[in-house]
Amino acid sequence: MTDAGRLAYLPVPVSVDQKFADRLEASGRPESRYRFTGPCAEGGCPQWTGSACDVIDHLLDEPDEAERARLRLATADEDRSLPTCGIRRDCRWFSQRGAAACAACPAVVADVGGTATYRSIHNRGAATSL
Repeated sequence: MTDAGRLAYLPVPVSVDQKFADRLEASGRPESRYRFTGPCAEGGCPQWTGSACDVIDHLLDEPDEAERARLRLATADEDRSLPTCGIRRDCRWFSQRGAAACAACPAVVADVGGTATYRSIHNRGAATSL
């Protein structure tokens, strides 16, 4: 994240080792300043619907008012071309939703509360697997 609170993109992915992670942790919660990625766990993730990631689908298809405002800002700031992004070719969200996912990406922050927080906010009933 930049000092202005905006997502800054790296042109290539950067590997994070334990030493680097420890340095990040020493200066506060790294997930509030950096975007981390790894291979999509698909069925091993509670946000997997069986065919897609529910996080990006929910964000784009059912945004609450705060999410709509963040998406409007993110979309307004884009010059309609996709930012240079080192993870796009492997990005689950991009493969699933295309450029719309790129517009939403800067508005997404890590939920350190994890699945329980997501479920408490986005409870869709027992029939839906998060």
